[in-house]
Amino acid sequence: MKNFVLYFLCYLLIVGISTDHVYAQQKSTIDDNRKMASSWIQAMNRHDTAAISVFYDDHIQLESPNWEGTKTGKSELTEIYRRYFSSTPDLRYEVSNLIATDSALVIEYRSYGTLLNPEQNAPAYMKGKSYTLQNCTRMDIRNRKIIKQASYFDQVAFLRQMGFFER
Repeated sequence: MKNFVLYFLCYLLIVGISTDHVYAQQKSTIDDNRKMASSWIQAMNRHDTAAISVFYDDHIQLESPNWEGTKTGKSELTEIYRRYFSSTPDLRYEVSNLIATDSALVIEYRSYGTLLNPEQNAPAYMKGKSYTLQNCTRMDIRNRKIIKQASYFDQVAFLRQMGFFER
């Protein structure tokens, strides 16, 4: 019976040590993901597409109500952000909520700016209009790189602020 108790206590000790190690690794990864989110927002506010692309896997998959389907790859990512920063040169981001796990980030944030250089197909009346949007972006992370990102915002609120419904 003494041997059984001794083996059982050793087992509990080993399980406890491994659980602590796994928990410490997971907490470290969550902290790293929080830091990534902060650095990502800073790069976004600098409009630094090169710095932004560093956070992403080469085969990133991007989803948004701004386009149909999924965009894939860093070249698509860079083009998307280049367009955003070109059309709204004063575009800014403020985080309101952040949820981090060891494999994902969910960032709620406000974006605001003035549409000074509307894209080719945008109506002329939108030029010079300011907007503020509530956004939510979910990022799936593997090996410290974002592998999938889905961003959401209220397109009706954007169109309302652009004067679309006044036409």
